Amino acid sequence: MSSLPHQEAALQQLAAVPGVVGSLVFDAQGEVVASVFPPVFDGAGLRTLSGRLSADAYFQDWLAGESASLELRYADGDVLVRSLDGSWLLVLCTAQANPQLLSMSLTQVVRRLRIQAPARTGEFPLPGATPAQAPSTLERMRAVATAELGEHAAQALEILAAAGPKPKDLRAAARDVEKLTRLFISKTKADEINHKMREILGG
Repeated sequence: MSSLPHQEAALQQLAAVPGVVGSLVFDAQGEVVASVFPPVFDGAGLRTLSGRLSADAYFQDWLAGESASLELRYADGDVLVRSLDGSWLLVLCTAQANPQLLSMSLTQVVRRLRIQAPARTGEFPLPGATPAQAPSTLERMRAVATAELGEHAAQALEILAAAGPKPKDLRAAARDVEKLTRLFISKTKADEINHKMREILGG
């Protein structure tokens, strides 16, 4: 298995979400492209699972397309599958995982897996940029998240790192950071971050 750095980074982001046990990406041939699972999970078993799923015509038909998804619920946990345009992301989580946080994290990770990794994690350099150039929009958003959330900023920074460079992508990431803050910190802090992000993005 030869995974790319941005794939491993995306799965590591997912592994940090409470309740996520492990995740992997596999292609249409059943090959495991990237995997982040605890050592207790047998690699051969995961490859066998991926091979059986990819060989199932019903599975491929059901999970064809850009936004296809599958959720299998069990007494002690859930298996989630998301389409990645010719490959799939499979996530194993416990029954205690927070559905809202998990859904938001999955959205960001899927987006991150679909885009090519930037030259340096979390940065999107502009053509002709120099060290003396003013901070980019993304860098200013990251600074706000760090200043406002302090020790709780890690998940927000991962969301911003996964965002694409286009204004619509940055606005979507800002909304996700605001939702995350509202859900796990406070409405007041979420409103403050939303206001500052909107100023950076031009309203």
